[in-house]
Amino acid sequence: MEATTDLVQYLSGFVTGERLSRFDEVLSRRTRYITVVLEDIYQQHNASAVLRTCDCFGIQDVHVVEQRNVFNVNDEIALGASKWLNLHVYGKAEGQTHGAIALLKKQGYRVVATVPDKDAVPLEAFDLKKGKIALLFGTELTGLSSDAIEQADEYMVIPMAGFTESFNISVSAGIILHHLGHALSQSDLPWQLNSKEKNELKLAWLRNTIRNPEQIESHFLAGKK
Repeated sequence: MEATTDLVQYLSGFVTGERLSRFDEVLSRRTRYITVVLEDIYQQHNASAVLRTCDCFGIQDVHVVEQRNVFNVNDEIALGASKWLNLHVYGKAEGQTHGAIALLKKQGYRVVATVPDKDAVPLEAFDLKKGKIALLFGTELTGLSSDAIEQADEYMVIPMAGFTESFNISVSAGIILHHLGHALSQSDLPWQLNSKEKNELKLAWLRNTIRNPEQIESHFLAGKK
């Protein structure tokens, strides 16, 4: 922790004060209480839009499952959002959904499948106080796999008044994250990052901002010997 702090302080000298203030502002609103899991998303537009939405609403971690489809991002749509997020990619192979869900449960997440099901809990009635949540979103054509649905702990639906059964995935993610993110920020739940997490992210963001960070870090480390 101390070594990371020293390096953060050193690298901070290579960016403007305005940039540092922006980092701190964004970090104060980042959360890991909610995380997002994307299963087999194949359209670049949707993949990119969801990442941009996660960044905008302060979601730090996105889990990408590539059982059948490769996850591709269009930076013109994502606007560079991926470099501010932690992307956890489960490479293209069978059983990746099971592995991702098992890992998230081990980390203490309630796995919540977003499904247009009459027995699912309406978004407005969803209880955040029961613990951290991992929101599952499925492929554009068929939605979540049966494996994901069977392994989920809970089910959520966005109530609709029209004939269409579901929203586009990027729209669904935007609606859900806006609603839950606002509710979370107004609650007394422990949703903010701790000091160690903030420091680690600030270091990553500095590295993504500064030109030739490896060379600068080498100079710093050489001076510490």
